[in-house]
Amino acid sequence: MRRTNHLKVGLGIIACAVCISAQKFDLKNLNAQDWLEVGKNVVEAVRPMKEDEEIQLGRQLAARLAGTFGVLKDEAWTQEINLVGRVLVPYSERPNLKYRFAILDTDAVNAYSAPGGYIFVSKGLLKQLSSEAELAGVLAHEIAHIANKDILREIQKSNLWKAGAKVAISGSNLSSDQEELLGKLTDASWDTLVVKGLSKEDEFKADQDGAKNAQKLGYDPYGIYDFIKRLEPMEKQPGENVKIFFSTHPKPSARTAELQKFFNKKGWSPGTLARNQDFYQSLKSQHPL
Repeated sequence: MRRTNHLKVGLGIIACAVCISAQKFDLKNLNAQDWLEVGKNVVEAVRPMKEDEEIQLGRQLAARLAGTFGVLKDEAWTQEINLVGRVLVPYSERPNLKYRFAILDTDAVNAYSAPGGYIFVSKGLLKQLSSEAELAGVLAHEIAHIANKDILREIQKSNLWKAGAKVAISGSNLSSDQEELLGKLTDASWDTLVVKGLSKEDEFKADQDGAKNAQKLGYDPYGIYDFIKRLEPMEKQPGENVKIFFSTHPKPSARTAELQKFFNKKGWSPGTLARNQDFYQSLKSQHPL
């Protein structure tokens, strides 16, 4: 299997070490008075979540995703998504954050980005892709969600975060009340990521940022467009494996329309950069999912 030699970054073998162990916030001294003060100051600005807190919340959410769907332990595919994902990171808006990539062992077509750099793609999604450029587009889209702090922005709007923001620091020794609050923050993140989905504006921007950053690396920016376009015929009667994806994302036709506007502004045409379709199809053939 050979990749087209068009990429700006050499794609050497990268060992996969995906850490999804659950760690926790240290929400010391959370008491009834804190909750009362929040009620009085609900309109006041709340401090942003610190990066170490974001990472710890992300670990908790990543552990829940892995526990719910299972993680596919296939060395070739795990290497592939880490290889492509990690060389995309320097072109993202948060290149200094450590990103981790893993595959969920489910045929449902989906991908998830937990705060702090935890990215999952499903086995079902990998089956739907036809080229490495499409994979790069999907991974760059998920990286963009984290770089843009889309889930964190939703969490920080909530009264739950306003209650804990004053005392949330890094640590591991939690009281039962603090454990309960962390659980609620994780529940809220899960609800946004898995149940409700992000706003269509967030999804459109992640599509555009993903295409832009894949293009910077040397992949055809139309990769993510081609993947989404392939889902358009399923809009009216989505199958079981795409129902959740459709319920948590804008319609594929809306996403491709927005992407095409973006491409037109950029003056981009399909097929001018690396797609690595033969390589990806060979990988699928030699390592069936």
